[in-house]
Amino acid sequence: MNQWLTGNTGISKLQQLSTQFKKVCLTRINSELNSSFKHYTPFMSLDSKRSMLPNELLNKQELLVKNTTVLKLISNFYTPPANKIVEGKNTVEFGLVHSSEEIFESAINLLRKSDSFVTNIFDSIVKNIIPMKTIEDEVRKEGVGNSNHESIGAIYLSKPSVEPKRVQLAINIAHEVGHQALMLYQTSDSIIQMDDLNKSIISPVRKTQRPAIQAFHALVALMYMKDFTNSVNTKELSKNEKEFILEQNNHFGTTLKNNIYNFRDINFTQVGKLIYNEIIEYVENIEL
Repeated sequence: MNQWLTGNTGISKLQQLSTQFKKVCLTRINSELNSSFKHYTPFMSLDSKRSMLPNELLNKQELLVKNTTVLKLISNFYTPPANKIVEGKNTVEFGLVHSSEEIFESAINLLRKSDSFVTNIFDSIVKNIIPMKTIEDEVRKEGVGNSNHESIGAIYLSKPSVEPKRVQLAINIAHEVGHQALMLYQTSDSIIQMDDLNKSIISPVRKTQRPAIQAFHALVALMYMKDFTNSVNTKELSKNEKEFILEQNNHFGTTLKNNIYNFRDINFTQVGKLIYNEIIEYVENIEL
C-alpha cells in the first residue's frame, strides 16, 4: 500500500510535513512580530489577524488547555461552530468544567494505549485540545468537535453527555486527528481539482449532500475512527464500553464500505488520487 495517511510510512510523511509546516509558521510569526518564540502553537497558522494575537495564544500550553484566560482569548478569534443562541445563552462555549477534566484525560489515555496509527499521528500533529462547555440538551449527545485551517494542531471538543463518555470522546479525538492529517496535506495541495472542490457529494458521516472536499474529510475521519476502534485493547474496558466499541467498529467499517466509491467521479489532484487509492485499499481489506 502506498501510505499517506496510514501505517508507518504515512506516519513518517505526516511527521515530516507537520514539522516543516510548524517551522514555517514559527519563523513567519517571529519575523512579523520581531519575537523569539521557541515553540509552534496552533494559532500561528492563522491566515489573517496574526498581528493581533496576544502572547498567551503564542506561548506553549499543556495538551489539554485548562487556562481560563487562554480559553477566553480564543473566543476573540474563533467561534465554536456548533454554537447557537438559545434564550440568550450560548449552547457551546470554550471552557472546561472541572468535572469534565477526568473524562478528557481518560479519553486521551485510552487513545494513546491503542496500537492504531492514529495514536502516533495524534502525538505528531496535535498540540492542544481545546475543551468546550455545552448546554447538553441543545447539542448532539455524542459531543461536538471541530478542526480548522486557522489553528492547525488544535482540536476543539466537548464532553459527550451519554455513556460511555470517555470511549465516545476518544473516538471523537480520532475523528479530529483524521481532519488534522488531511488539512496538513491541504497546506500545499488542494487534494481535489479546483473545479470539483464544491461538487455535491453525499457525506458518509452526515448522510447529506456536502461539498466534495468536506465529504472527503468525512471519509478520512471515518477511516481514523475505524482504525482506532479496531485497535483498542478491549480487556481494559468495562462490559458496556467493550460492547460500544465493537458496535462502533462494525458501524464505521460498514459505512466506509458503503461510501468508498462515492468519489469515483471526482477529479483529484495527483496527491489526492494517491490518498484516495490508499483509502480504497484500506477499506477493501476490512472484514465485517
